[in-house]
Amino acid sequence: MPSRTTLHRAIGKAGVVVRAVLFLALTLTALVLAVPSSAYADFSCDFTGDDSYQLDTPGSNGESMFAATAQWEKGNQAGSLTDPSGTVTGAVQMPLAADQYTIYELDAMRGLNWSQTFKGRGNASERNGSFGSGADSCSVMSYVNNGIANSIFDGTKILTRAAISIKESASNPSPLSGLYDGRDSVVASLKKNVLQPAVPVMILLVGLWVFTKWRKGDMREVWAGISWSALTVIAVTAFLTGGNYDRVVSSADSYIAEANSALTEAVLSGTSGRMQPPCDLPDNAYNRGLRISSCAMYDTLAFRPWALGQFGDPGKNCIFKNDGGKIEGGACVPKEPSATCEWGRGARCEDLRVRQLVAQSVTNKEAFDKKPVDKMMLRWTPIRREIAGGYDKGDDVSDKNIYPVAFNDWAGKNAGNRVGLAFYSVVAALIVGLMVIVLSALTLLWHAVTLILVILLPLVATLGIHPSQQKLMKSWLETFIHSFVLRAGFGVILSVLLVLYQMILPAKVALGTQLLLLLLVTIAIVMMLKKLLSGNFTPQIAGGEDALGIRDTADSAFGKAAAMAPGLAMAVPRAGGRVAGTGAKGAVRGGSWAIDKVAFKGKGREKLQSWGVLGQSKREQRQAAYEQAKNARTAYAEKADRPEPEERKAPPEAAPAPRRGRRVSSATGRPAPQSTAPQPTAPVEHHPAPAPQPQPQSQPRLHPQPQSQPRPHPQPQPRPPAPRVPAPEPPVAPRPPAPTPPRDPRNPNGRV
Repeated sequence: MPSRTTLHRAIGKAGVVVRAVLFLALTLTALVLAVPSSAYADFSCDFTGDDSYQLDTPGSNGESMFAATAQWEKGNQAGSLTDPSGTVTGAVQMPLAADQYTIYELDAMRGLNWSQTFKGRGNASERNGSFGSGADSCSVMSYVNNGIANSIFDGTKILTRAAISIKESASNPSPLSGLYDGRDSVVASLKKNVLQPAVPVMILLVGLWVFTKWRKGDMREVWAGISWSALTVIAVTAFLTGGNYDRVVSSADSYIAEANSALTEAVLSGTSGRMQPPCDLPDNAYNRGLRISSCAMYDTLAFRPWALGQFGDPGKNCIFKNDGGKIEGGACVPKEPSATCEWGRGARCEDLRVRQLVAQSVTNKEAFDKKPVDKMMLRWTPIRREIAGGYDKGDDVSDKNIYPVAFNDWAGKNAGNRVGLAFYSVVAALIVGLMVIVLSALTLLWHAVTLILVILLPLVATLGIHPSQQKLMKSWLETFIHSFVLRAGFGVILSVLLVLYQMILPAKVALGTQLLLLLLVTIAIVMMLKKLLSGNFTPQIAGGEDALGIRDTADSAFGKAAAMAPGLAMAVPRAGGRVAGTGAKGAVRGGSWAIDKVAFKGKGREKLQSWGVLGQSKREQRQAAYEQAKNARTAYAEKADRPEPEERKAPPEAAPAPRRGRRVSSATGRPAPQSTAPQPTAPVEHHPAPAPQPQPQSQPRLHPQPQSQPRPHPQPQPRPPAPRVPAPEPPVAPRPPAPTPPRDPRNPNGRV
């Protein structure tokens, strides 16, 4: 039976052989696929095919996860077209003409796929569009890179869809309309059961307050309190009667939405004054500004990056035929403005970008057709022929460009560039989308604050009727106004944010510079939000500080969201930077270690420090400081434990002596006898005794010797100063001796 060691060696040898065989097989496969020879063309085309084409159907690319709001419908609750909540997922019937909807509303995130062909210009111009019909140069790596790019770009589409969906929910005039029925019942119940019974009680309390102030003579405060109570009762009763609060809130929300729509349309239409494909809408379209705002996010984050990867630099704007429309002052001017198509009218029908988008997707207008259209043969193949140069065959077609688009860019010959663009679009969508989500979440938050304020009004008004509780009603009123100011401000900031992003993303600068600009714009927007939330643009009411605490809660929620957004936005590049930095650090450390071992035998750092070439690192500096502190503590402990010299020792403490001197007898007036006792070695304090003549003062001995016999009582003299003896560590300042009190001439009976 073979031993365990022999079996282990056999397995190891077998593993080496298997790895060698796999390495040779993969190397040969890579060489075969990389060799540009016609002998291997058929082998590569078996993997790639002639064309890489994908058709999207409704419900893909995040449509089933994030519902869109039907802002094109009046009321957003048309049960025949959408569900009762006014949102749609997937396809939805659209009864109006196609030009009454934006491309985002018609197609959502469908069709944004990078197509690819391995045909040459001659074969690409043929009418035949089936697979395996004349591929000229198939590249497996280009096919793989294009697939990777599309997979990464799917993340961009999902992030964009999520941001637009949340933004649409927050942009509605009444996003919390589903809670209004419950709000009405709660408000009516609180008004009937709390406010109305409390009004007589509060009027009685106000009368007592007025009587108290009147007795003090504060007539001005009396009239101010009466006016406040009367005004509060009248205003609150009128606001809560007959659904007036519903009309006030709805009207304010509608005016804010209309103003934001007008501003969005004005700033996003550019110098031409009109929106361009894919976001063009007629002037009389319903909710035009809000719908253009949503489509502008779609255009900025998803449509333009896809067009740049598919068509190259011409994809930044409309792409017309060379003998067709043109671009003047930033406006797309078609050759036939009145021409119509299945997906719109005018410039939208002639724009090559929109044509290919529709060719790669099933729109909402086509989803309910009983006769489906072969999109590849009837839509996509004609585009391939036109970009290749027409229906002519041969090499001369390269000189006939129908569109100003390079054939190799459209065909995906450089699919590796699409991978980089897809990764960039994910990071940009993460930065922009998170900021839009934060703005939308804040808008929804303050809609909820308005709802809470209306519900709390009967309770707040019950206490606020009393003049001493004016701050409650003033705080409620200021926060109520603040909520509308913030919602209007959020719309303005969102419009400015989209304009800046549309200026940055198509700019002819490096992608890294664009990401830096996006981060700077995001930080600037956060600072603007802080100023807006702090109440700088809200009318201030004297005494209306945030007594209810609602504004502080909302501001703290924004602080957490603002701190989270940049961190999440930079998570992807930070992770890539950590991986690259770790690899570079490992390579540098490995090379340094090898040089140190060979040249300096492991002591290169010490030698470089001794030569003055290399300084101490922070870790070494901390270690040196720690050693110094440790040595200082050791020296201090040794000094404390060291015995002191005999002459520097402090004398023992003397026994406490009585505070008074000898008493005078009441009968004879002679001093009372006092017994003497052996004195300790240290000098002690003695009370003075009366004597016929003063004696000269004698200095006490610092270290008197012990006596065997009691010594006579010394003559009265003032207390000598105590010798200065060094105190033990830590040093303490010696207390000065207390002065000797004078002799009391009274006897125990109190007589002199």
